[in-house]
Amino acid sequence: MKDGMLEFSDWPMFDLLMTDKELCREVIEIILDESIADIEYIVTEDDVRPTLTNHGVRLDAFVKTKNEIYDIEMQTTKREDLGRRMRYYQGALDTLTLRKGEGYEELPPCIIIFICMHDPFDEGLPVYTLDVNCLEKPSARIGHGFLWKALSAPAWDKLPEGRLQNLLHYVWTGEAGEDPLMGQLAVAVKKANKNENWRKEKMALLTFEEDMEIQRRIAEKKGQERGQVIGLQMGLEQGLAEGLEQGLAEGREHGLAEGREQGLAEGREQGLAEGRAEAASEVASLMALLLGAERLDDARRAAVDESYRDELMREFGVSQAE
Repeated sequence: MKDGMLEFSDWPMFDLLMTDKELCREVIEIILDESIADIEYIVTEDDVRPTLTNHGVRLDAFVKTKNEIYDIEMQTTKREDLGRRMRYYQGALDTLTLRKGEGYEELPPCIIIFICMHDPFDEGLPVYTLDVNCLEKPSARIGHGFLWKALSAPAWDKLPEGRLQNLLHYVWTGEAGEDPLMGQLAVAVKKANKNENWRKEKMALLTFEEDMEIQRRIAEKKGQERGQVIGLQMGLEQGLAEGLEQGLAEGREHGLAEGREQGLAEGREQGLAEGRAEAASEVASLMALLLGAERLDDARRAAVDESYRDELMREFGVSQAE
């Protein structure tokens, strides 16, 4: 967001603009550097769950042509699990696409595209094209029928001049330049932001997700802090044991009483600190898991409903100690 307005890179705006078949088609063609067939339909903000018990995924834009399927995602948050995330998206799409009784040859070609507001693999490339090849013989034809692409918008200037550079430059800066498509996207973004009710509703959702991401980072920090607390406690125990041994060796009987008193006092203090950190960590961890599972409604309810939060903790195995 910028100055209270949604940008193309914000998922509500991206999802909205990708419902336009012509805009969506041209974006995909620029990324793939090839023409694609006419789009039959586009589904945005769609939750995909292969079975009721599986982890679900929310697709930004699922695109179907006559013979191919495409999934195009906007990724604004840096995550270390992007490769596995793309793998799971692929599996979920394949499971939903192949009907019962059909052979594997019926699986349509599938391309998954992630446009990232960061370098997804920290190798300094603007484009990462990911495929499955035979390590022993790269020329072997596998015929799996899928392809993954991850684009790094911040590295737009590492691309040669052309439409893909223009696209990533627009995604990163919001500046349309002279490219006709970027001009169309900029106009569409401006028009959508004029719908105040829609903009405020989507901004609220976007802010909530950002808050959940902050909670996830807090949970990670809490985990580190808890590790420090445990380490401190172990160091205290070891120090007290060594002090006791030394005190006994030196014949200072009063060292035992002093060591016990100090150990009890510091142990109580550390125990309280650990208990507080663990309780906060469990709630933050639950929120992070719900965010990762795209279960925003559950996260909202859990934030205010203690009994429902306890139920979700049991579901995710994050049960608080009774």
